[in-house]
Amino acid sequence: MKLRNYTIYIVAFLFCACSPSYTLQSYEEKVVEIKAIEDSAVLAIIAPYQNAIEAEMNEVLSFTKTELNKNGAESTLGNFVTDLCLNYTNAHMCVMNNGGLRTTINKGEITRGKLYELMPFDNELVVLELDKDDYLGLLNYISKRGGEPFSGINITMDKEGKILSNSWPVNFENGEKARVLTSDYLADGGDKMSFFQNKEQEKVGIKIRDAIIDYCSKTDTININLDGRIQIIENGE
Repeated sequence: MKLRNYTIYIVAFLFCACSPSYTLQSYEEKVVEIKAIEDSAVLAIIAPYQNAIEAEMNEVLSFTKTELNKNGAESTLGNFVTDLCLNYTNAHMCVMNNGGLRTTINKGEITRGKLYELMPFDNELVVLELDKDDYLGLLNYISKRGGEPFSGINITMDKEGKILSNSWPVNFENGEKARVLTSDYLADGGDKMSFFQNKEQEKVGIKIRDAIIDYCSKTDTININLDGRIQIIENGE
């Protein structure tokens, strides 16, 4: 019996040792069309769930008097999201990124499905504390990028992205720190926001998308305008 077992082990070893190894030299990507006949039985099973999801996504939560878009250094969409997020925690300011807002919202009814399009990710709201150097790093980041969504502060810059003046949320000279609300993705240094890295994160306990949905469901009519929180002026003015 033992001899048989040893024989099996030896054969297995020789098989593995003699197996050829392959190195991938190149590959080609292409779309392969799959043609299949719809299965009516499967569709019948899926239909109730699909109908329920569509009904939920088509639910009207609110109404906006203006289009919410990402146009310009300051945008109506950026103001909308960052302003409402500040209602969910105690922070001096809120900062997001334009890339995280995935669509615009047309004037008129706002559906639940549209808010899923706006924020398809499961990013959560977190709060970090910044000292003066990191706060200035955040301001320079916003100005060099020609604007990013934020609320709670004001920035004046020139066309080259140089900051001419800004507000101060706390007295940094007394050792105070600014409490900044943002997404967990950005808090981890996403989108090259290095000034957020290695900071203790205070979880708010709500996803950004859920905060937007909650706000809209409680707000019958939304009227967002530009308020000059970031201004770009010509040199010398």
